[in-house]
Parts: sequence; C-alpha cells; structure tokens
Amino acid sequence: MFNILKERSSMRKIIYTAMLAGGMLMATSCVDLTQEPQSFVTEEDYIALMDLEGFEKAVSGLYTDLWQGNYGFNCRMQILSLGGDDIMHSPTKANNAHGYMDNLSPSLSINAANFTTSWEYFFKVINNANKLINNVGIPEGDLKAKYQEALGEAYFMRGYAYFCLARLYGDLPLILNLADADGQMPRTPVAEIYSEAIVPSLEEAIKLLPSKSRSGFSNTASKWAAKACLAEVYITMAGWPLKKGQEYYSKAAEVAKDIIDNSGLKLTAKYEDLWKEAKKTEANEHMFAIHHDAKQKSASNYGKSYYPKDYIPAGWADYYSEEKFYLDYPDGARKDWNFMTEWLTGTAANSKLTHYSESTDGLPAISKYYDYDNGAPAASAQSNGITSIYRYADVLLIYAEASVKATNTVNATAAKALKDIQERAGSSVITNTTDPVAFEKAVFDEYGWEFFAEMRRWFQIVRLEKVAEVNPTKWNNSLFQVNNHYLMPIPENSVLLTGWKNNAGY
Repeated sequence: MFNILKERSSMRKIIYTAMLAGGMLMATSCVDLTQEPQSFVTEEDYIALMDLEGFEKAVSGLYTDLWQGNYGFNCRMQILSLGGDDIMHSPTKANNAHGYMDNLSPSLSINAANFTTSWEYFFKVINNANKLINNVGIPEGDLKAKYQEALGEAYFMRGYAYFCLARLYGDLPLILNLADADGQMPRTPVAEIYSEAIVPSLEEAIKLLPSKSRSGFSNTASKWAAKACLAEVYITMAGWPLKKGQEYYSKAAEVAKDIIDNSGLKLTAKYEDLWKEAKKTEANEHMFAIHHDAKQKSASNYGKSYYPKDYIPAGWADYYSEEKFYLDYPDGARKDWNFMTEWLTGTAANSKLTHYSESTDGLPAISKYYDYDNGAPAASAQSNGITSIYRYADVLLIYAEASVKATNTVNATAAKALKDIQERAGSSVITNTTDPVAFEKAVFDEYGWEFFAEMRRWFQIVRLEKVAEVNPTKWNNSLFQVNNHYLMPIPENSVLLTGWKNNAGY
C-alpha cells in the first residue's frame, strides 16, 4: 500500500482528517503498478495510470463515502432534519439529544457527533472526487467516452456534497484541489461556494454524464440526476440565504422543464412501490439514491430506529411523525403507507393492540420504510432499502413552484405536475386552482406530504423562511431565532485547527 500523502508538503495541508485521509483509491483500482526497479509512485501517478475498471471502482467509492456506515448519511441527515414539522424525537426517552435538534436549538457539545460526522463524510466525498477530477488520465480512443462519463459522476458528487454542506453550514473552505488546502485558509462566503464549486461542478457533470446511469438504475448518477440537483440548487439560491429571487426561479423551472420534456422518466404508478425492497432498482422515478444491503455491509438505519418505543419486539423510537402533521395529512393510499397508528404492545405472551394516542410516546409511527426489514420488523438496527436523494416527484414539484414564482401564473405543465402527484397518492386533496398564491400554498403542502421523512422538509422551510410559520412554538427563543440564521455549528475540531469564527450562537 502506498503512503498516500507521503511527504506531500507540510502539516499545514493536513487540516481535516476526513478530507485528506482517503485510502479509497488505492483499495479499489486494479492497475498493476509493479516496477523494476521499484520506485516511489505518487497518488497522482497511480490515478493517472488507472484502467477503466479501476477508475469506475474508484468513482463508485464516492457513493460509499457518502453512505459513511450504518449511521452515516441516512441517519445524520434525518437527525439534522428534526427541525422540520414532519418528524420529531421521542419525548419520553431519557437524555434524548435529538430534542435539541427538534427544538431548533442544536448544541455544539450534545449534538456534536451529528455535525462532525456529516462534515467529515461530505468533505471525504469532495476530497476523493477532487483526486479523480484533477489526476485521472483519460485516453484517446474507444474508451474515452466511458472515462468521461465516470468522471461526470465525480463532478456530480463534488457538487452535491458541497450543496449539502452549504445548506447546513453556510460559509465553507473552498477546496477544488489539494493545493487549496491550507491550515490558515478562510471560510469562503456561501455565495462563492455556489458560484465556484456547486454550479460549475454540476454543469460539468451534465456535460459528461450519460442519460442512463452506469449501473442502469439510481445507485449511480445520470445526466438527469445531475439536472435534478441543479434545479434544486437554483431554487435554493432563489431563497434564503442568497435570495436571488425571480431570475433563479426561472433557471430552476427551465432545468426542471427539460427533465419533464426529455428524460422519459415518470412517476411510479403506486407510491408504496417506491419503498419496497423488491422494486428499489426500478429506474422510472428514483433518479439518485443510496442503495442499502445489510448482508453486503452497506446497511441502512431503517430498522429499530423507526419503530415505537413500546412496539413488540422492541423499537428504538428515534423518529416519530409530528401528530399535527399526521392529522393534517390528506387521507389516501399514501397516508396509509407512510404512517402506523396502532401496534402490539405489552409482551409476546400478553399483548394488546394499542392506538398511538394511548402508546408510551403518544405519537404516530413512521412506517414508510418497514418493507426493508424483510419480514423481521424491529429485529435489527440495520436493514436494507433505499435512501432517496432525487426522484422524479422532486422535479415535478420544483417545476410547479419555480414556474409560478417566476411568472406569477399557473401554466398547464405546473398544474398537471401537482395533480399527477396528488392523484398518484390517492389524495383526498386535489388542487384545481389557477390562483398563484393558492397554488403555491398547495405545492408547499404537497412537498411536505410527498417527501415525508425523506430528509427534505427542513431544507424546504429554510429556503422559504417558513420555520417560524410551521413551528411557531419551537421557534420562539430558539437558537435560530435569537441568532437570525438557520445554520448548524462547524465542528469544534475544525474551528480549533483553523481559527475560524463559528456560526453565531455556537
């Protein structure tokens, strides 16, 4: 095994363990670097010499970096989303650190693992993507297009990781190659992170990626997944904190409309099929996702965490639905799938069916991911499944919102986009209005219902500055209200190493 950063420059470059650790490339390539006589080969040389199989394996390693173990992405992002109005923590669990997130007052000490882990795995993705982007040797000839397509995945992953970090933490170190990393480097303003890292990375990904992903389904990125991400980037730039407004709503609508018109994607006919283990490789709606397999040691946390505290055999009760969100949720097949409202409590020998209102925590359970337990509900902390990051429903609702905000009119495509989602849900609410204000409200509500517990709602209410509106009681005197922002704290080690000033309130 080569010493990856041997004698690279000096300790000033080693500022984030996760950013500069990256043994992924050496572990995944099939390149034969045996030399006679032996000499030191740099990591840059190693990457440049990769054959196509080795390069594609290295690119696939970026998805593993994003997953970051059983309690990585899909665990941490769910915890960091507790400030929304759709999910909440167990109110009876002793010393429950989730309560600080839920009550809009994250704690740099009590919630530290969530910030450190998310910061590290996103920067690990960025670091390893940078290595590939800056050093791969793309040959001329028949294989050139395949190398470029795989390189497009690296650009996509860099853009997506920076996008997540910018929404969570605001100003960031801008690192697009190893030479950028410096122990004294400042946090670059978030506007520049968007203009120099996020948008250019996604634009380059769109140029390079194929219409059909390398794997044939959603566990690797396609051009359309990169466009979905770019559409969300633009609609986010239109809102808080950049507030670029109408121009960027127009950009978001344009990109989303291109996907609607030209991708060939469509909504899965039955909402529940999106969350069934046997159907997770269907490629018509899921555009980009993390695919979990407990046996292959890439499990999800959709096991015990989503079962109630008094559930038989046993649940961890990390997440419930907010009761108001459940009560406001339109009746229909989608609601039936997403929520469990009664379950067996007591003991296996002496059990009874209990309504959530009479359960230990008094809250509806999230049943969206229960099919992933393979017939053994709550038997294991880890399970299979899919963590959806982009699906075609995202595109429809981005277009519905952005087009109306850009033009102040409800066009036929926007109306159809919203109605298609509502009808697929079997929803008791079907929107027929052409009034822009009423339509925007309907889209806002539908977004919450459609993506319930999918780690979307927090980012939606932040960019629209609706946190106080949907969570008025929690908002009052919260850390976010007092400090006039919606940002998480930079992990303490990174602040100590660099001398940065943390986000206000931390």
